Amino acid sequence: MRRMQPNRALLPSLCLLCSATATPLSLAQTEQPAPAAASATTVEVTGARFRDQPGRSSLSGAELARVPGAGGDPMRAIQALPGVATVDDSSSEPAVRGSRPFDNVYFVDFLPVGYLFHVGGFASVFNPTLIQRFSMASAAWGPEYGQAVGAVFDVQLRNPRTDRIGGLLDFSFTGANVLAEGPIGSKGGEGSELSFFIAARRSWFDLVVDSAEDQEEGVSFQLPVYTDSQARLLWSPNARYRVRLDFSTASDRIDFTVKAGGKAAARDPLVVGSSNERQSFATGAVVLENDLSDTLGVRTALGQMRQNDSFRLGGAGTARVRTDTTYLRQQWQYTGWRGHELTFGGTVESRLLDVALDFNFARCTEFDPNCDISTAPRLATDRRVRQNRADVHLADRWQLNPRWVAVAGLRLQRDAWLDRDAAEPRLGLEYSPTRDTTLSAGFGLHSQPPAAEESFDVIGNPRLAPIRSRHAVVGVSQRRAGGWSWRSEIYAKNFRGYAVADPVLNYRNGARGRAEGLELLLKKDLVSGGPRQGWGALTGFASLTLSRSRRTIDATGEEFPFDADQPVIATVVAHLPWNERWSYGLKWSAHSGSPYTPVIGTNGTWPDGRVRPLFGGLNSQRLPAYHRLDLRADRRFTRDFSAYFELINAYNRQNVAGYSWNATYTERETVQQLPIFFSFGLQLKL
Repeated sequence: MRRMQPNRALLPSLCLLCSATATPLSLAQTEQPAPAAASATTVEVTGARFRDQPGRSSLSGAELARVPGAGGDPMRAIQALPGVATVDDSSSEPAVRGSRPFDNVYFVDFLPVGYLFHVGGFASVFNPTLIQRFSMASAAWGPEYGQAVGAVFDVQLRNPRTDRIGGLLDFSFTGANVLAEGPIGSKGGEGSELSFFIAARRSWFDLVVDSAEDQEEGVSFQLPVYTDSQARLLWSPNARYRVRLDFSTASDRIDFTVKAGGKAAARDPLVVGSSNERQSFATGAVVLENDLSDTLGVRTALGQMRQNDSFRLGGAGTARVRTDTTYLRQQWQYTGWRGHELTFGGTVESRLLDVALDFNFARCTEFDPNCDISTAPRLATDRRVRQNRADVHLADRWQLNPRWVAVAGLRLQRDAWLDRDAAEPRLGLEYSPTRDTTLSAGFGLHSQPPAAEESFDVIGNPRLAPIRSRHAVVGVSQRRAGGWSWRSEIYAKNFRGYAVADPVLNYRNGARGRAEGLELLLKKDLVSGGPRQGWGALTGFASLTLSRSRRTIDATGEEFPFDADQPVIATVVAHLPWNERWSYGLKWSAHSGSPYTPVIGTNGTWPDGRVRPLFGGLNSQRLPAYHRLDLRADRRFTRDFSAYFELINAYNRQNVAGYSWNATYTERETVQQLPIFFSFGLQLKL
């Protein structure tokens, strides 16, 4: 399930506030010990995860949680992975290998979720202590995953503890959460068990600081408020059969006011007044996992999800989008055919889209720098439509001999709303000349439907075609003595069918893109039987990404860098468990400045007399290079009580987020990213 793309005209508040490898080597080749506060918790892990194939990365939740700068939130740490670009410190949503953040798809334990990060990217929508493992597929992934051209993010939660009732209290810089879990009792005979967990979290910014104001922009806003919750009821009548009920929710809200007389009002007077934005999802599902035999297993999920997105922007109007999705997913796995591992499954999905809109709708895309709400036409609609989709997939992983593995798959999908069919093959080949060295290659065709507002009639174009992409990746990896390993991959992607604004059709497929790059990763893991403290226990990784991602407008042939094009990205992450009570970490990250479209003058006035800016070439200039150092110290006070302390942007690098202009576009000011600041977190195990 792909989250509905936030249209630039539908979510202007965010922009306004911003201006104030079949390889045996994954990122987590050796499972790392859990943090001290959680080390004694008994957990059970079930379910499948990505194999270590080309374009795949995998990390345990414990490794992710201790990455400096992540605030103890495993999902916020994914921006340290190779090939992942972020354009602003205020957002953790990843742009992967030349794709946009909303080109990704997110799954949690076989189930789709509405979105993965709260507004602003300060935290993920899942309790950090529940995340067991995270996997990312960034190219040519298997046919079981579809409706995305960017990347697949697969989060695996741990199961509830079964030894006793327990829990956690966690308080951090971003929010406070509580977790309760444990067995309910024995059901159905010896060895069976019924267990649960339930977790809830809320941000606390608004409880300390009621509001903030940017006087020059003339914008006052209440700090964002977010909540989330997760619950699981797990029944395991025997070792082969499991039934679980999963529930999760998330909500976000922002309220702000634009005053007359400020820069924001002068640039676009229609935004004056009270504004707000609301976003939420709630999902529930029943999942059956059955090992029918030692060689045949099946997973089935029946679930429903509701997503709500709404906003009000001053005098520009209001909009509300509600999506109710019902889905059935099933996947079979058979390993009884010698040398073959067969996977077969499919998904049936029905979405009811309810749109109520009364808004000055500017049909802006990444290809339109001059987006003005005040001069946009007023559109009003209140409609409900049904969108049905279905897919089937088949894959075979064939061990040809001890050195060679071939992977082949096919995904067939039908979109009744767009009246489109697609057949998408996926291929892979792996060769291991030695036990510790693997060469691999992968190829795949992928597609995803256009954003909801782009294909919705009245405001969009129901005949819009899906975005299609071709992925190719070649890699080599090797394990070395002492816990060292390295990996290198070369990838190429192309995209076609991006939507551009059209005065008659609202939107049409009129742009394409391409991305290519080289990724290098050097990693140090703990050695089995080696030291667990001191310098001998030092672990971490260093990565380097060299890439190029471009966009082209079909009608004009104009080519320009993608918004998140960062030709050089370098990251170093290290963790040192010094003794039983203290451990230390650092993360240093650097990347090329993100591209932006400059204002090079003025171009007359708008009909209401405002100065109209004249823009230069799309993304023809770049911000200064970015770099930042984050430091972290973990302290274990007792077996059940621990804390962490982080120094963000330790040497106070003045990284640039962008530029803000006055009403006549004659003066600009630099908008800075995060300054140096201190963060902390406390955790009490119950």
